[in-house]
Amino acid sequence: MSEERVERIVVGVDHRAESRGALAWAAAEAFRRGADLVVVHALEAPSPAPYAPVARRAEAERRRARERAALDRAVSAIEQRYPGLAVDRHLSGDNPVRDLLWHCEAADLLVVGSAPGGPETHLGPLLLACLRHAHCPIVVVNGGEESCDRPLPRPRTPYGDTPRRPRAEIPATRGPRFL
Repeated sequence: MSEERVERIVVGVDHRAESRGALAWAAAEAFRRGADLVVVHALEAPSPAPYAPVARRAEAERRRARERAALDRAVSAIEQRYPGLAVDRHLSGDNPVRDLLWHCEAADLLVVGSAPGGPETHLGPLLLACLRHAHCPIVVVNGGEESCDRPLPRPRTPYGDTPRRPRAEIPATRGPRFL
């Protein structure tokens, strides 16, 4: 049985350990399969009203800069661990579900993290929405970084490297068609 070719893996991240575990798993899998990795950090921040004072807008800009720095640190750690891995990073202030689903329109796999637990653990709203609306397979990584510590080997093909198909681009004007 042959493995299906995976060209693009999308992973959703935030500051939780479950998210870091999902990022570690997705990076190892992208490296193993020779796929591109798209790291999406959807910042859920209320937008200030047009009449809001400038100080609130300045605070929102500072928060966005902190989130960008955290995303850059996480991605640079992945790039150091897996040299040569193609990583795209995206930070947006949009709805996290809508943002993840928009990015996985052209993806072969979506990876999200979930808190470890037994059968009493419930699925969060983001995970449920992704399970209902994603147009690609989803991997739910249960646990933190320690559960994804072992990198997987890069596959070897008997005929050398196979040519990669061009990466599908998502037009910036196209929005989600479900929410």
